[in-house]
Amino acid sequence: MTTEPDCTQAIYLYGFVLSNRVVPPILGVDDVHCVELYACNGLIAVVSLVLLVDFESLDCEDNARYLAWLTPRACRHSAVIEKFMEQGAIYPLSFGTLFSNVNALEQTMRQRSDEVSASLQHIADCQEWSLEVSLDRNQAVEGLLEEELSAGRISLPEAAGRRHLEEQKLRRNLHAQLSDWMESALVAIYESIQPMIRDSCQRKLTDNKVMHWAFLIPKEAVAMFQQRIDQIATDYKPYGFSFRVTGPWAAYSFAR
Repeated sequence: MTTEPDCTQAIYLYGFVLSNRVVPPILGVDDVHCVELYACNGLIAVVSLVLLVDFESLDCEDNARYLAWLTPRACRHSAVIEKFMEQGAIYPLSFGTLFSNVNALEQTMRQRSDEVSASLQHIADCQEWSLEVSLDRNQAVEGLLEEELSAGRISLPEAAGRRHLEEQKLRRNLHAQLSDWMESALVAIYESIQPMIRDSCQRKLTDNKVMHWAFLIPKEAVAMFQQRIDQIATDYKPYGFSFRVTGPWAAYSFAR
């Protein structure tokens, strides 16, 4: 850093890189101070100065005001991370990591140097991609019923009344077995993707999702991964599965 923060300022930390980078022409979260690099103990911190009052005076209980304050700053935080991602791996930190002075920053860099360096080596030349999986359970049952009928593993009576009752019974049985079938299907999906990925972890489920994975994928395997997901989506569509792929993201899930 070119200057030590004064008593009205703090150091805002975006993340760490291992090798020197060209600092992109981009302003920091406050849209005033420039982004800088600061080296210590084998790590390089991506930082900028901010005014303390900008963070200390915030009333988080006023949701509308909080969102109006947070949204542009969070977007600028992400923009800084993305600019450095274009040059190589970055160990990203969540929004709002502040240090009162350079000594405090250096202390953290010395304490965490080994683990951050190991994570940066792990995520090098990779991108994080997200895969969310949803399931329409009624459609899944219909697809499984159709599969059983087409394969000849079950047959239905010709009489309309008896046929309807038997179909309803089969649907109830399939619904009862659906969770086990879904787990097996998800295992098969994961195993078909595994050769293309370096690492993976499960993310928090939201809404009607049945699975949410984060994958760390080498850049050269991304196109193959996307093609494989397209094929999986086609194969499992009759069974009510839908897939949403997003990325590339900074490797937040793997910067432990």
